[in-house]
Amino acid sequence: MKIVHTSDWHLGRTVWGVSRAPDHQAVLAEIINITSEQQPDLILHTGDLFDQQRPPVHALRLATDALQDLAAIAPVVVICGNHDSAALLHWLHGIMQHGDRIHFVADPDAMRSGTVLRFPVGAGRLHIAALPFITANRVVSAMDDPDGRRDSYAKFIANLQQLLLRKLHQDVDETTDVTIFATHQYVSGSIPSRTENPTHTSDFYVTDAEQVPQVNYAAFGHIHKPQILPGGRVIGAYAGSPIQLDFGEAGEDKSIVVAHMEPNGPTRIDRIPLRAGRRLEKLSGSLDQLRSRAVAITDEICHITVNTQTHEPNLSRHVKEIFPRATIVDIAEICADRTFDLVTSNTPADGEPDNPAMFRSFLAERGTSDAPAEQVAELFDILLDHVDDEHPPRLPAEDLLAKDPAAFIVPDDEEELVS
Repeated sequence: MKIVHTSDWHLGRTVWGVSRAPDHQAVLAEIINITSEQQPDLILHTGDLFDQQRPPVHALRLATDALQDLAAIAPVVVICGNHDSAALLHWLHGIMQHGDRIHFVADPDAMRSGTVLRFPVGAGRLHIAALPFITANRVVSAMDDPDGRRDSYAKFIANLQQLLLRKLHQDVDETTDVTIFATHQYVSGSIPSRTENPTHTSDFYVTDAEQVPQVNYAAFGHIHKPQILPGGRVIGAYAGSPIQLDFGEAGEDKSIVVAHMEPNGPTRIDRIPLRAGRRLEKLSGSLDQLRSRAVAITDEICHITVNTQTHEPNLSRHVKEIFPRATIVDIAEICADRTFDLVTSNTPADGEPDNPAMFRSFLAERGTSDAPAEQVAELFDILLDHVDDEHPPRLPAEDLLAKDPAAFIVPDDEEELVS
């Protein structure tokens, strides 16, 4: 028997204000094409269909269209993730079943104890124990001992999984049937991309890899980095997200999983690469170094850091000329003259630094946002020398302004620069 396992679509996602809808549309078309070629007996989505509990209309349309196209190939099961609204998925279950071709595991009973689904395949059956994401407030009390909350959550999930496994095996013929455990959770030993919800990938939400039920295949969602299920006790995988969702996933190769299972036989896992959708790139270097990488960058979504000796007023225009097809979400400039490489000061013999020395130490660590660090330090010295004066001192910038007012007009390109 064969299943296609996908997960963590996060439809409705934006990255730095840029919609990922075109990327999702492209990769969902790719997933549908791959699934059509594979002709599986079942398609399994292990949670986070949407990026937020109230997804925008275009995300709902993408989800329903893609799921209907997949359901034309094989039955589809979708379980509820931590980003999904159980109420919304339960509503979709009611309007999208289409003759038992699409199943959403998100009803109240499933959220408390999971559910078991059984599908006829040839002379046998495919049995799925599905457990949606369970929030901690269903398991532990705010009044519980904080040190025991993590163990309480992990033990609750472990007990629930064993109860679900017993229910799963109540009607299994091991000579003809295969079993699957599908869930959305953070297992100890797995490697997050750190683009997941940090609360739900904290130590508090870690479950025990040794307690994963023994089945032919364990299908996991929640972790965006594709990987084999840790522990080695059970054959399984995190399918991962289908596109790079944020810059923490830059460089990750995405895929879907095809699991080949046999009753009383070995399970083989194949990963089929996903190539559709714009990739994310974090680039840094001088303008010349960035130019040397221009050939490799086409339509990627880019976060760019430029190292300069001093502030470049036309930086935004230069970067856009280097990467004309890229979607640039942020340009950060790091000017060498906005920090001190070496702090020098007149430190008294007793070793106590004076105010100018401490301020230069601060600039060496933090830098400045606009003006050169040396200029800021000189201004600090002037103000410090006149701190007790009745009237403020005349500053060097005032003399420059009197000589050349045009020098202080901000160019248009400067306004576009995101510092």
